[in-house]
Amino acid sequence: MDKSQCRNQTASHYTNTGSSKIPTSYPNWVTWLAFGMGLAGSISLRLILIAKAYQPELIRLFWYVGVCGNMLFFFFRSYITHRRRRLIAGLGLIKKLQQKDKLYSEDYQALGYLVSSLYSSKERWNYLVISVCSLAAIAWDLMY
Repeated sequence: MDKSQCRNQTASHYTNTGSSKIPTSYPNWVTWLAFGMGLAGSISLRLILIAKAYQPELIRLFWYVGVCGNMLFFFFRSYITHRRRRLIAGLGLIKKLQQKDKLYSEDYQALGYLVSSLYSSKERWNYLVISVCSLAAIAWDLMY
């Protein structure tokens, strides 16, 4: 590859002409829906212990709601992580930041998207609920 091709290829990293489009954030209702699915899944799996004691016929229902809710939540989380990683790699952000290279407008837009996406994520609340429900399920199982 000659120098002009190399320069053109490098320059294309800094434009938003298709090779590294910055994702748009999802509407709030989408993140709350994903959070709700994860929450329903987490709680349902822990309710199996209670159903076992009082309503054994609900065990299968709680199991399916739990597994499907968690599966959908983690598919969504995996997709979000993939979008972030693809953006970081596509713009070479890690290398630019480590080498203190000049950042272009698209780089700042990408960093803005990444920070906003991380800050507004409901993921931390899901982990808190999973932890609290897990502790409650363990306590329930030990007491009853």
